[in-house]
Amino acid sequence: MRWFWFLCLTIGAVSDLRERTVSCRVLAVCGGVGMVYALITGPVGHIRGLAAGMGLLLVSRVTGGAVGMGDGWFLLASAWYLTGEEIWLLLLGGLSVSWFWSAGIILRGNWIGKNTANATLPFLACMWPIGAWILMAKEGLP
Repeated sequence: MRWFWFLCLTIGAVSDLRERTVSCRVLAVCGGVGMVYALITGPVGHIRGLAAGMGLLLVSRVTGGAVGMGDGWFLLASAWYLTGEEIWLLLLGGLSVSWFWSAGIILRGNWIGKNTANATLPFLACMWPIGAWILMAKEGLP
């Protein structure tokens, strides 16, 4: 089931890179299958991870959409597959990758003389390498 989650993350990351949006269908399928998985494995271990997604949705609302709602919805869907610690690792790792990515955008913009004030950052793409690392660590892959 974690491989299915990673497939959803990959599809969402590619969509976020190309269109700066995440498909509602991907979010719905990922969340629905995840809920079934959580019911089978026991939902108690997954409930702590829901706070990260709800927090990101709140940040999206407060910032008027500067942080995309799709990112928060994806974290909510991910909570059904991952433990609370893994969700927080995914969020904080994604924030770290996005910090370096955004610093690169700003530095490149300054180098070539381009205004980067309206640059956007695909957050699911920033979470993708962290998601791959979490999946490989859990599966025991090198």
